[in-house]
Amino acid sequence: MVDGGRVAVIGAGVSGIAAANVWQSCGYDVTVFEASGKVGGQWTKTYPGVRLQNTAPQYQFAEFPWPFPVDRHPTGKHILDYIEAAARHFGLDVRFDHAVTRMAETSDGWRLTVNDADAGEFAYVVIATGQYPGGDGKFVPPFENRDAFKGEVITNIPSIDIFKGKRVAIVGFGKTALDFSAWSAQVADETKHVFRTPRWTIPDRLLGIDYTRPFFARFGSDMMPSWCHSSGPQRALHKSGAAVVRGFWNFIANLFRFQHKRDAKLAGKDPSVLDAVMPPNSQFMPDLRSATALAPERYYEHVAHGRISPVRGEVTAFDADGLVLADGEKVTADLVCVCCGNDAPRLPYLPDKYRAILEAQEGGPALYRQLIDPRIPRLGFAGFNHGFLHIALVEIGALWQVAALRGDLDLPSQADMLASAERVAAWKRAHSTFEPTYNIAVSTRYQQYLDILMQDLGLSQWRKLPNPLAELFARYDPTDYKGAVKQYLAKREKRRAKGKVQSLAPVDA
Repeated sequence: MVDGGRVAVIGAGVSGIAAANVWQSCGYDVTVFEASGKVGGQWTKTYPGVRLQNTAPQYQFAEFPWPFPVDRHPTGKHILDYIEAAARHFGLDVRFDHAVTRMAETSDGWRLTVNDADAGEFAYVVIATGQYPGGDGKFVPPFENRDAFKGEVITNIPSIDIFKGKRVAIVGFGKTALDFSAWSAQVADETKHVFRTPRWTIPDRLLGIDYTRPFFARFGSDMMPSWCHSSGPQRALHKSGAAVVRGFWNFIANLFRFQHKRDAKLAGKDPSVLDAVMPPNSQFMPDLRSATALAPERYYEHVAHGRISPVRGEVTAFDADGLVLADGEKVTADLVCVCCGNDAPRLPYLPDKYRAILEAQEGGPALYRQLIDPRIPRLGFAGFNHGFLHIALVEIGALWQVAALRGDLDLPSQADMLASAERVAAWKRAHSTFEPTYNIAVSTRYQQYLDILMQDLGLSQWRKLPNPLAELFARYDPTDYKGAVKQYLAKREKRRAKGKVQSLAPVDA
């Protein structure tokens, strides 16, 4: 049991700042080590023009709402300014240009080497280097003959001007590929969007209604199939009402399809012009994953009116003039943008035996409750539970780690925790479209997952009661979890006085 002590957080992105604040609020002496010269993590490496897919109310710290006016979909600058303001508001000790280069296990925690100098010993370390750490984190498939291509190959852009007057080929169907395609269509001579399989995208508005209303309310999230279900009615719905669940999501898929066609402004064109970028309904649920993209403004309109030429096929190689597909078709281009997702995390500062455990797993580390590997003492992860309500996921996850370190949770055996993590990983493999980081996301299952963590902590998962209508139909956002740290600390004192610890249910069995 550890009360207080030094805690190191590696990374000053949004996950690192969120986790550090929770640990500090629970009485720990927290130091945040950031390898770069500023806060923001991956938001410091994004492309110009990027905006948050989520909306501002769903992307904020529970104890620090946005302190300045912000767009509904905040810009990258908005987010960087907000994270910086939060770090100041929380009074965090953030050490910039401090790269952790080595972690050595001790009897009471970890000794860290930072910039090749001893940084001292810490009772606990939180790795918050993000879902996409390491280099620029971009995954580039090993296409053959890349050196033969006479044009330019990129994974990021300095500005939209890079597309001007060029024949552009964009490979992939995630957010980056969709954004680049929509922007290229405005200025390039030719834009070809190349992908093996189209993916479902989320319309920003459904029949004029903000998409967050159904997706961030319990009536919608309760319908989501998951590896865990957090209440009796929810479990009963998915066990006995599977046909109802399937019908509900088939309706939503048709509604998405209708909205995309409406946004395409077909103006009398045959709707089949969009067939190449419209996946089947059977793919809808598997595509609701971490990489699910919000449909960029005008993407479907550009496809419908010929400004984007969709090309369905698997890229196997380059030649001098562009790309070669598996069926032999060639795609000519001056500029190729490879947007094929991100590599799984690399953790070079960990001892080799632990690094081998974590980096050997397909899809990234499969963690118990997405938070710890029970084989590695006094180490937790922040942001490896990425999802639609990301900051709340990190904050409640950090509180769970505090409770586990303090001995407030009656954790299962190491074998049982590893088996649980593997069951979750197996469920994701079976029910989600593959992505290189599938293990370190809860994606659209954020509400069930948050509920489970709250149950583990002995706190109420029902954050909008005593108003049952609000609980069912109002949107959840991180501020619904305001006060959770104080509630945990107050309940902890009562439990300690009685000598009790909180049992954890095997919800994923």
